[in-house]
Order: sequence, then C-alpha cells, then structure tokens
Amino acid sequence: MPTENLDETAKQILHAASRRFLHYGYGKTTMSEIAKDCNMSTGNLYRYFASKLDIAESFVRELRREQVANLREVLDDRVSSPAEKLRLFFILKFKLAYERFHDKPKAYELSSELLTARPKVALEWENAEGRVLSEILMLGNTDGSFVIEDVSGIAKILQDAGYRFTSPAVFHEGEFDELAAELNGIIDLVLDGFAWRAAHSVSAGKPSPTSSVA
Repeated sequence: MPTENLDETAKQILHAASRRFLHYGYGKTTMSEIAKDCNMSTGNLYRYFASKLDIAESFVRELRREQVANLREVLDDRVSSPAEKLRLFFILKFKLAYERFHDKPKAYELSSELLTARPKVALEWENAEGRVLSEILMLGNTDGSFVIEDVSGIAKILQDAGYRFTSPAVFHEGEFDELAAELNGIIDLVLDGFAWRAAHSVSAGKPSPTSSVA
C-alpha cells in the first residue's frame, strides 16, 4: 500500500520491523517477532501486511518518500544557482546513503534482499530522484548556465556516474571525507563540461534548448 495511506497501526508495524531488520537482520526477523513487538497477534499483523517482504518494501518506500522530499528542498532553494543545486543534490544523496549503509551490514542486507526480490522498487526510487535532477538541469537551461537538449538522458547519465557514492556500495568503500572529495571532483568535471558547452553554444549563436521534463 502507498506509505502516505498508512494508518497509525501500520506505521507502528513499520517502525517495529525496521528496528528488528536493522539490528538482527532481515533474514533473522520473523513475522511473529514483529507482531510481538507491536503487542498484536501474528494473524492481526497479516491483516496489514501479507508478508515480511511487503513490510520491507513499505519501509523502503517511506525512506524514498523522505529522501525525495529532502532533494526537492535543494531544488526549491531560491538562493543557489543551478550548478550549486546540482552539487548539493549529489552531496546530499551521498550523505544520506553513507549514513544509511556505511558500517551497517544489516541495512545492506535488507537493501540487497529487496533489490533481488522487488527490483521495481529500486527503479521507482531512481526515477523519482531522476525527475528532481531533471528539473535542476532545466533550471540551468532556463538561465543559460547549461545547454542540455536531452534532459532526461543526461540526468540518467549523471545518476549512473554518481552511483558508487549514492547507493549501498558505500558500505564497502572508504571514509566520508575521502569519498566526498572524490565525488566533488566528479561534479567539478561535469560542471566544467556544462560551462564549456554553454559558452560555445553562445559563441556559435545556438538557441537554448526548450526540452521539458517528462
């Protein structure tokens, strides 16, 4: 069920389940244990969620909703330039992923299990964030700092380029400052390329793209 439609009991179940998933691990958590933590019968728990995997999916969907809301705050910032928004977008994604997964094997286990069993959840997450990123790129097109014709395509390329820093892969990687410096270096290269393209587009007298976000 959509997380925004959850009642208080369902939210209590998600909270209890997430604590068990992140402490004991997804594999070692049972529906009966979750029900006990919620002071309800296992039968009553099944009235809300058909399986443990459904609980995990709802938990991850709620995380996605919160993360996309945080990324939209970057988009809605009226002070930062499109280039600054682009950097903030990826740094925030990296920070949230690092806090969620680094040195937290149970969180990595939960993510891996869900990605294997319900890959559409990851695709929906990627698409939701991609729409925010596309809107940032469109702002750059509007003010002339970017010249991007295929906004959705470039957004996908940027997401792929930043995957190492914004996914469970950070569980295996180094320390925050080291990774943040590497990510900033990649963003510098991207922005340098955008600036070069914008400057040469102006000198060549090419009109700004009018692509819209799908």
